[in-house]
Amino acid sequence: MIAALTNDVLAACVSLYVDTFSAPPWNEPWKADDAAQRLGDFLATPRAHGVCLWDSEGELLGFALGHLERAGADDHFLLKEMCVRASEQRRGHGTLLLEALTAQLPDVRHWYLLTARDSVASAFYEKNGFRAAGRMGVFVRP
Repeated sequence: MIAALTNDVLAACVSLYVDTFSAPPWNEPWKADDAAQRLGDFLATPRAHGVCLWDSEGELLGFALGHLERAGADDHFLLKEMCVRASEQRRGHGTLLLEALTAQLPDVRHWYLLTARDSVASAFYEKNGFRAAGRMGVFVRP
């Protein structure tokens, strides 16, 4: 079942986020407090939209979260975070989450996100209609 991502389910999202991104292939050192701050901040962003996917027993299988940003006369959607339980990946759940967000945002034509280049994640997004930006690059400091 797809449902809105709200503050009421944020704790379940945090737990899934820590489990997912602390494991391979990401191996990131997430702590629950840090993940709660990150996801809470994203959810509190003006014009945030998020969806969760639950199984029939009430277990969170995945979520996607981002926000609208104005660009000229159009809204663009920045997908900030998305994850699916590792044991549930490659079963179409991620695609369902993207489709649910798309249904919430029918007038948005431009979507963007950041992810690891040449990764399983980038292959997933390409399969779902995303492509590498032609003119845009990511710059970091230091």
